[in-house]
This record gives sequence, structure tokens and C-alpha cells, in this order.
Amino acid sequence: MKLMKKLRVKLRNFRKKHLSFSQNTQKIIWAVIFFILLSLTLTLDLIPNRIDLKSGQVSKNDITAPRTLTFVDEEKTEELKQMAAKRAPKVYEEDNNVNSTVNRKLNMIFTAVKSEKNNFIQNKILKENKNLTESNDENSESNSSKEGNKNFDFENLNEEEKNSLITNIKSKINFNIEDVTIGTLLNTDTEELKQLQEYSQNLIKEQLSQRILPSDIPDAAKNLRQSAMELDISREQRLAAANIVTAVIEPNMFLNSEETEKRRQEAVSQVEPVKRTVRQGEIIVRKGDVVQPEDIVVLEKLGLQKSRINYFNIFGTLVIVLIIILLLGFYFRKYQPDIWNSNTKLLLIELLIFIVVMLAKIFAIFQNSFMDYLVPTAMASILLTVLIDSQTALISTVFLSFLIAPVFNMNINIVLTSFLAGLVGIFSVSRVKERGDVIRAGFNVSLVLIFSITGLSFLERTQDWMYLLWAATGGILNGILVGILANGFLPYLENLFDMTSSVKLLELSNPSQPILKRLLVEAPGSYHHSIIVGNLAETAAENIGADALLARTGAYYHDIGKLKRPYFFSDNQFGGENPHDKTSPNLSSLIIKSHVKDGVELAEEYGLPSKIINIIKQHHGTNLISYFYQQALQDDKHNNVKKSDFRYDGPKPQSREAAIIMLADIVEAAVRSKNFNKNNHNRIEGFVRGLIKDKLIENQLDECDLTLKDLDIIVSSFVKVLSGIYHQRVEYPENIIKEMKGKDKDD
Repeated sequence: MKLMKKLRVKLRNFRKKHLSFSQNTQKIIWAVIFFILLSLTLTLDLIPNRIDLKSGQVSKNDITAPRTLTFVDEEKTEELKQMAAKRAPKVYEEDNNVNSTVNRKLNMIFTAVKSEKNNFIQNKILKENKNLTESNDENSESNSSKEGNKNFDFENLNEEEKNSLITNIKSKINFNIEDVTIGTLLNTDTEELKQLQEYSQNLIKEQLSQRILPSDIPDAAKNLRQSAMELDISREQRLAAANIVTAVIEPNMFLNSEETEKRRQEAVSQVEPVKRTVRQGEIIVRKGDVVQPEDIVVLEKLGLQKSRINYFNIFGTLVIVLIIILLLGFYFRKYQPDIWNSNTKLLLIELLIFIVVMLAKIFAIFQNSFMDYLVPTAMASILLTVLIDSQTALISTVFLSFLIAPVFNMNINIVLTSFLAGLVGIFSVSRVKERGDVIRAGFNVSLVLIFSITGLSFLERTQDWMYLLWAATGGILNGILVGILANGFLPYLENLFDMTSSVKLLELSNPSQPILKRLLVEAPGSYHHSIIVGNLAETAAENIGADALLARTGAYYHDIGKLKRPYFFSDNQFGGENPHDKTSPNLSSLIIKSHVKDGVELAEEYGLPSKIINIIKQHHGTNLISYFYQQALQDDKHNNVKKSDFRYDGPKPQSREAAIIMLADIVEAAVRSKNFNKNNHNRIEGFVRGLIKDKLIENQLDECDLTLKDLDIIVSSFVKVLSGIYHQRVEYPENIIKEMKGKDKDD
């Protein structure tokens, strides 16, 4: 322990000399170091993998599975999903506008043919009769049109006229039609053309009365062509009708892409992942066998295959670590400012988290169920509970469990069991009273891990009893390891970080402590005074919600400075000669004040924690040593007495526990020395209230967090204890005493 104390002092001096940064700068520096260490631990392999196989390569030796592993075969699962998506039925809906669209296209070509034929005849007649008068031209044109329409013969036109007519007709329709078909229509007289149009409309109507999908268009066109060729018209007209109806036909059912995709997703979601289980000891690749792609997958899942650097994985890990550190810092700053303002506590939290993550990384190297469940997460939870508080331990355990996940390939079972182990550790040491409680907490962790590992194993469809046996064994040893590590680290962390746990305070309150034994022998009056002050302080602290154990232990040590000159204090004079009778008031005052300084030196010599040392410094505040001050005023003839020379050096009490001890010290000494009827409860209460009121008026309680309500509770607590000490006793009659002595002789 002295070594840890020296190390702590050296680190403190080094920091003051070379690293004199502000509190916030130190936080940032430690946070950056913490981030770098965690990131390196999680992203770097501690031991490089030795297996580097490729598909098609011949294995030079047998490769066996170091642990049982159940994993999802991504390739086969993806194949099943693709098959399910293909088999999912497509959703079609009827398009009510198709009938009108198709008929409009059908009528469009017949209308265009009639229009172009009439235009051609009119233009031709106009050229032949351009010398006639306008009125005769109109009559002649009308008569000649009818006559010419009957004798119109497309075949007798020259090529230029044919091409002109076909081009004009094609420009008026928005779909492709063969030139031969247009020629047939132009060569058909008006009545037959009308009849052909009706036949075509009937064919279309009959076909559209059925469901036509986009994929059914070839079959629909085939049916239409076959029906057209069965019409009772000329062969050329049948061919024309077939070409027209096949050109204009459209599907009357359209694909609902959104609903179809929904059906596909539903089909894919119903596909169960294909799981594959590799048993511990199972040969994955035999010596001399050609390595298959599926073998590489198994090796990668087991972590045996030397993998390429996955920069996305590294980036993801860094992001998760950064988010966890930022969230942890935000939580402490907003909800636990006392932790945020203490760099020592933050450093302790970071150190314990890093130690557990590092141990997890080491255990993960072995890649078996026994080592996987050996990660001592509960160690950090227990130590943080004992050294700081359970709330800090709980939130740290949550984030620590998240950090362990990447180490074990996001294994939720390990994360969950780690969190449960930490919770049990916190609950088990929430009221720790001795070091044995830490060991018992380890056994509690073992018990919970057995049940949680077993329960999680039964939740899985594939039960591997050998895996369960090894995992449960790891859980049992986890609790034992947690107890040993927590108990072993505790005293070193207390000294290195200058923290005081309840276990340490319980050990210090043991009367067998060397300095307390010295106090009992060398200054017995001061020792018994300290014991009573301890009882007063403990009761009051417990009643106002302060640290009762710290108050009692601090009271035991508050007057150890009197060991240097015990007989200069009335506690230890026992009616003998008073050394102060031979000294001046100023010198006596210096001797009395020096017991605070001497107490601090003794406390440091015996390695007492800083909380106890602070109580020793503050338990007198800046109170006036009134007895020697009044004596000095009486002896002084030149008004040279300074009040400050007769005051303690302070500081005033900074904590509630230090203030309670100061009040208990004053009250115990004053009540014991006061000559009045101590059996009177009201007299004691009035006297105690007056003493505490004086300290309040003297501003001795200004720098601690005691409220007026707290002071009222403290008064009641003191009075209750003092009434118990100074209660009236019944005097035994003489005959009863003689009878009791006689019985003792007979025995």
C-alpha cells in the first residue's frame, strides 16, 4: 500500500510539474487516449491468424472447429429468397380504357384510307376539268367523285402516286402497318371497306372480352390472325384484316408494380434463414482436400481464416466507440455532475472499462464457449459500486456490455449475460460491510450466469449439450474470477486513486488498528471521547442521509494528533497536574491548536485516506480557543492580544460529515464538562441547541451543505444519544448486593 501511495504522490507531482492543464483540458486528453486505446483493442488482432486458404487450393493439414458455432448460411438463404421472390404471383389490374384506345386506332386507319382516297380523286378531277365554270365544277366534281370511286384502281396508279398515298396515310396513324395492307385497303371499294372495318371491330371486341396480359400479346395476335383468316371475304382482305387487328391489339391487364413488389417482399420475409451448425472438433477441411467456397465461409465464421482488412468494419467500430464515449460523458455531465467534475473518478471508470474490454479480447482469441463466458464484466460493476456509487456502476455496465459486442461478433447472448452479471454484482455490493461481501457477490454472479446461459441455450432451436456444459462452466468460473479480481484490485485502486470505500472505512473503524490502539493506551481519555463522538456523529449522519460510516470512522481519528502531547489535554489528565498552569496562554493556545497539524501528519504517516485527513483538518474549523483567549485578556495590560492568535487555522468544514463531527466534538465535551442535572432531557436539549446555534452564528457552517432542517435533526439525534449515556440508574440495595456476592462465592 505504501508503494501505491508513493506512486500516487509521484504521479501527482509529475502532473503538476509537466501537465498543468485545466480540468476540461485533462478531460479531453484522457477521453482521446481512452478512445484510441479502445479502438486499437477492438480493431486489431492480438494474435495474427495462421490460416490463409483460398477456394480451389489444396489443404496441407486437417482443420477442425475450435468451438461449436451455429451461423446463418447467407448464400443459401439468399438463393431461397430469390426463388421465393420469383415464385411470388404478379398482381395485374384491368385497364378499362384499352377498348376505346384500340377501337380508336382501328377506326383511325380506315378513316385515313377513306380520306386520302377522296382527296386523291378530287385532286385528279380538278386537274381534268379546271376550264369549267365554278358551279359546273362543283356538280361535275360530285358526280365524277361517285363515278371515280367506283372505278378507283390502286394497282393502275404509278409508283409515285402509290407512295404518296401510303405516306400520307401513315402520317395520320400512330402505329406501324404494312404497305401491302394499306394498298389493299385503298384498292377496296367503299362498301367492302365498311364491311372489312366491321369485321375487324368484331374480332377486336371478341378478343378484348378476355384477359390479355402483356405476355399474352403473341397468343392474342395469333388468335386474331387465325380468326381473320376464317372470314368470308377475299384472301387479300383477310390478310389486311389480320395485319390491322394484330397491329392495334393491346393488353387490357396492366402490372401493379407496387402491389407485386409487396407480394415479393412478403414471400422473401417468410423465408427462414438457413442455419448451419459446426460442432467443436468437427473437421472442416481434411488434409489433401480441395478447399470449397463453403469451407471458406465456415472458416471465416469461426474466425480462423485470415481475412482481408475490412475498412467498413473498422470505421463502424470507431463510430460505435465514439458514440458510446460521447453518450457516457453527456450522461455524467447532465445527470451526475459530481462525477463529471472529478477527473479522478472519470479516469477510474475509463480504466476499468478498458481492462474488461482488453480481457474480453484476450479470451476471444481462444474461440470456445468456455472462454467466451469468462469475461469479468461484473468486476468493473462491483468496483465502481464500492468506490463510487451504484448509479455510476449501472450506466457504465450498460455501455461496457455494448463495447463487448464487437469482440464476440455481435453475439447477443454474451452481451446479455455480461449485463446481467454486472447488475447482480451491483445489487450484491450495494450495502457492503466487509471484504467477504465482495467474494459473496462473485458467487451470486456465478449463480445468475448458470441460469441465464442455460435459459438462453434453451431458447435456441438447436441444443448442443456439450456447448452448454462448457458455457455454464465458464459462467461459474466467471463469478469466482470476478470475486478474486475485485477483491484484489480494490485496495490498490483505493490507494492509487485516493478513494475511500465502505470496506476501507470498516477496516479503519476496527479498534485493532495500530493508531487506535496507541490512542487507547497513550491517550485513553481522548480515545473514549472519540468513541462517543463517533456514536453521536454516526446517528446524526444516518438521520440526515449523510455517510454514517465515514462520520463514525472520521470521529475515531479526529483527535489522533493529541498522541504527541496527550497530557496537555484535559481528557487525559485524570485530575493530575495541569501542564498549562506553567505556560503562558499564547503557548497553551499553540499547543492546543497543534494537535490538528500533528493529527494530519500522523494520518499521512499511517496512510489514512484523504477523506479522514480532511475531517481531521476541518473538525475545529476556525473556532476560538476561548479559555486561553479570556485568560490572555486578563493577563494582558497593554491590549496586545489578537483574537486571530487564539483561533484554529481551519479550514471550516467542507462536507456534512466534517461539520457533524465538529458539532459532536463540541457537544460531547461541553455536556461532559458542564455541571448540571444531565438526567433532565430538556436541559440537555436546550444546552445542545445553544451550542449549535453559536456555531451557526459564528459562520462555522457556511461552507458545508447542512440546512436548518438538518441542524434540527442533528440536535434531536445528539440529545437522544446523550440521554442514553447520562440516564439515571437505580441504586441496588445492600442486601441484594450481599446475596449476589454470596452466589459468586458458591459458584
